[in-house]
Amino acid sequence: MKLTKENIQKIKHFAKHCIKELGLKGKIKITLSKHQTGMPTAGYFNPETCEVFVAVHNRAIADIMRTLSHELTHCRQQQQGTDFPHDDEGLQPLENEANISSGILVRFYGRKHPEIYADLSPTNLQEFLFPNANNRKVIGS
Repeated sequence: MKLTKENIQKIKHFAKHCIKELGLKGKIKITLSKHQTGMPTAGYFNPETCEVFVAVHNRAIADIMRTLSHELTHCRQQQQGTDFPHDDEGLQPLENEANISSGILVRFYGRKHPEIYADLSPTNLQEFLFPNANNRKVIGS
């Protein structure tokens, strides 16, 4: 996704929707970055500051929204007093909850706002998968 005014507005609208649906309180800083988060992931939530970071480069808007809602779910967990363990096994139940919540949030938002899937149209998907038309190959029959 390119950080155009239109795309940023779409993300802001979705963020407000998530904040309302998740019942979040207070100011939440959301950073959309053209670069990775510095972690081996597309998004990151800082439980100490309630900040959310989301990488946007070469990603579909719906995928960015899924990551954003996933990280905002961690914000809700933090606001509910959840302690975030530092080991993968301890974090897994929190990750599972965030994965489920983000899937639901994007799915139902997308039903009312199908434009979030516009960059996944067959033409755009072909361009994404095969940016150089000369390199396109048909696989299978």
